[in-house]
Amino acid sequence: MAKFTTTIIFSLFLFVSSFANAVNVNPVSIPVDGKQVNPVPKLAFLKNFEGSNQVKLLNNRFRVDYEVDELLMLFFRKHGSKPIVLVRPDGSKLYTRDADGINLEWHADVNFDLIRIKNPIAGPWQALGMIEKDSKVLVLSEVELIVDKLPDLIFQYEVLKAEAKIVNAQEIISESGFRSVVRVRSALYSTNDLDQENFGADLYRLGEFFDDGKGLDEKPNDGVFTLSYYIDVVTGTWMPKYTLEAELFGREIEHEPITVLPSPISYKVKLAGPNERYHYVTIEADPMYIEADKLMFQGLIEFPNGETQTFSLSEQHIRELEIFQSEFGTFKITTEVFGNDLSGRDFKLKLPVYEIVTTGPEIEAEILPEMSQEQLLSEKAVEVVPVEVEPELSIGLVILINLIILVIGFIIIWVVVLNKAFPNPMNLIKLIKLKKSGGDKSAGKKEKVDKNSLDLDSSDDILDLSLPED
Repeated sequence: MAKFTTTIIFSLFLFVSSFANAVNVNPVSIPVDGKQVNPVPKLAFLKNFEGSNQVKLLNNRFRVDYEVDELLMLFFRKHGSKPIVLVRPDGSKLYTRDADGINLEWHADVNFDLIRIKNPIAGPWQALGMIEKDSKVLVLSEVELIVDKLPDLIFQYEVLKAEAKIVNAQEIISESGFRSVVRVRSALYSTNDLDQENFGADLYRLGEFFDDGKGLDEKPNDGVFTLSYYIDVVTGTWMPKYTLEAELFGREIEHEPITVLPSPISYKVKLAGPNERYHYVTIEADPMYIEADKLMFQGLIEFPNGETQTFSLSEQHIRELEIFQSEFGTFKITTEVFGNDLSGRDFKLKLPVYEIVTTGPEIEAEILPEMSQEQLLSEKAVEVVPVEVEPELSIGLVILINLIILVIGFIIIWVVVLNKAFPNPMNLIKLIKLKKSGGDKSAGKKEKVDKNSLDLDSSDDILDLSLPED
């Protein structure tokens, strides 16, 4: 039997990930760093028996080694062509109709075939059909997740860089497109020690590794995934865990527990007095775990009015910030610390924002003289006369008053300004009765009332009504 060789050609992931729901891979348990991880499948690629990295269009052959327990294949063919036919080493053929969902799974689309075979026959295989040149063949093999270990002792608010690699047959997988189908994440889990402050704490997500050339990642698509940790957790013992997630497989590994120590940096403040112009902030370092005399500080001071001032403190015993008291309010100090612990390990701390709140001088209230008992009694004896509030007029009464005012105004204008008299109401009544009586006479006679009979007496401007004679 020809020697089985493996190579890494992970561009297939871009195609297989879209159809992963059609594929179920049985898991295999792999020890990583001396520990047993969760059962997960292992993945690698086959090189065909002729040594070519791709399956040729006219010679679609590949060899399966006797150690292969499961075979996963993805064949691309011309659009609309019929599904391929697999020829096994013994000459027997496999068609799409032979899929039983257990030992053979076959998903045929308009332009590809996705096939999974359990316990394939060892030897040369051949695929028949209008197969495209970018088709690939996979087999299950050894895939591992390797992540840099964290230091045994780290500090609160420390910033750390870590790298993760995914290897196959001891080689880093760095094919383009690979990072788009996998995700590497990390988290801290409390060991739930009763004597630790983090007892019962929830998991703390450290973040996700990226291979995009951004941040601390040095080069994109080189197979090295990078993450910048920020340790913003309570002190205690934590268990680092890392997970690799992909459409076809997954990994989970654990590292030895680490201890998170309290931040070795603290602040001491001396506020300016009434006649002083500066506040003084002293940065102190605890030498129990670090080289306190070799620290460097850089940061930013934000004043209440929004102005900022940078500062830098190098190696010295007394590290003091002089902050001008320009006005009262909140001063914010942001600090980064660079140094070494007692083992010589470099570390970087990004401390939380430290705030200083100042207030103006208090204004003393005027102290009134105490009142005697007699004055208090006299004050109590003073009666407060309530002011009677006249009731408001109703809307109807207001309207009536306005109407009366209008009528009076009309009369004054008619009599005084226009110098006219009002008609006699009795004459108007007689005229109405006359019209009614004149309408009852027979013989078709229609009596008319002479308009001239209605004459105004110029002497007194009173309307006079003259009745016609029979």
